[in-house]
Amino acid sequence: MLSFLREEWIKNPKYSKWSGRRCTYHKCECDKPKLVELWDQDSCIRGRIDTIICTVCDKVKTFSIIR
Repeated sequence: MLSFLREEWIKNPKYSKWSGRRCTYHKCECDKPKLVELWDQDSCIRGRIDTIICTVCDKVKTFSIIR
């Protein structure tokens, strides 16, 4: 799995569309997902949210709140 800092993925057209999406955006249900972790993809009152997305279906696999 690849991981990208916000400064990296925001410049990539393939991932920059995730800047405006919420981390609860549709759940991935792929049998063989290809995963990418986007650091600081979203935020909440508790901290930043790192999101793992599937590049096959273009949906969220999971997310973590980092304090």
